Amino acid sequence: MKDAIQQRGSAAFGTRLRRLSERLDRQVEALYRAHDVGFETRWFPVVALLNEHGPLSVGELAASIGITHAAVSQVRRDLIRHRLVRAKADPADRRRQILTLTPKGEALCRKLQPLWRAVAQATDAMLTEAAPDFLEQFSRVEAAIENDPMDSRAARFLRAPRSRISGERHAKAPRR
Repeated sequence: MKDAIQQRGSAAFGTRLRRLSERLDRQVEALYRAHDVGFETRWFPVVALLNEHGPLSVGELAASIGITHAAVSQVRRDLIRHRLVRAKADPADRRRQILTLTPKGEALCRKLQPLWRAVAQATDAMLTEAAPDFLEQFSRVEAAIENDPMDSRAARFLRAPRSRISGERHAKAPRR
C-alpha cells in the first residue's frame, strides 16, 4: 500500500513534519534507552539551554526555543517531578519562575553530552547524504511562516476565484 500521507503532497505538509519529528524522537529515545539514560526528547531544548546558560526563566526559555510559555511550563513540571530541575520565584518579580538544573540534572547532562554529539554527527551525515541544503531551506520555510502565517496564506486562496484554487478554467456552460 502506498503512503497515504505522502500522496497528499503539500496538503499534508504539517502531518509529514509531525510524523518525521515523532519518528526521530522514537529513534533517539531508543538510543537513550540503549545507553541506560532516562531522558525524553521533548525535554532536550529546556535542559540543553539550562546546561549551557545556567538559570533561566520560563519566559526566557519559551522565547529562546520559540514555543509557548505553557509548553515550557509543562516540561518544567516533568523535569521537577524527575528532580532534574528546580524552580524558584524570581526575587525581582515573584510571578516569574527561574529554573536551574539540580545536581542530578547536571550529572545527567554530563552523561547525555556524548549522546547529543553522536546524534548531531549522525544527523549531519544523514543530511549530507540525503539533503545537503535541508537545514538552510528549512530555516527559510520557518522564516516564511513567521513572516506570513499559514492561516493568512490559506485565507488568500479561499478568497481567490475557484479557477485559481483548482487550476480549472471556467468555460461558459452550454445553454439548454
